[in-house]
Amino acid sequence: MAVLFISEDYLKSSSAISKNVDVEELLPHIKVAQDIDMHGKLGTNLYNHLQDGVTNSTLSAAETTLIDSYIAPALVHWALYQAMPFLGFKIMNKSIVQKSSENAASAGTDDIKYLREIVRNTAEHYTDRLVQ
Repeated sequence: MAVLFISEDYLKSSSAISKNVDVEELLPHIKVAQDIDMHGKLGTNLYNHLQDGVTNSTLSAAETTLIDSYIAPALVHWALYQAMPFLGFKIMNKSIVQKSSENAASAGTDDIKYLREIVRNTAEHYTDRLVQ
């Protein structure tokens, strides 16, 4: 299993993702966001060092602060950004289906693009803060 810098609970409590979204639908997007958006900003050496520190519980106070105060807020929004296009769909054996509910209408493609742009702007803000 991959070492993640944030948990599903942290993602849900720090974003607009509903508490009832299944963990199986979120964890792959956390991993993708971490690999794509955090790895490149941190560099391979620091990224691997932090993953080892999380795995072995050997993070220094400064490294813990780096993860908690800078990496985690950026990663939350990048994970949401990565997950948004897929949360309303399910890939099945024979088709890709759009989920629906009796009590809610599905957002259209333009709505999702609009929301993703807002989330991307927020993610870029936190990533800039991380880099600085």
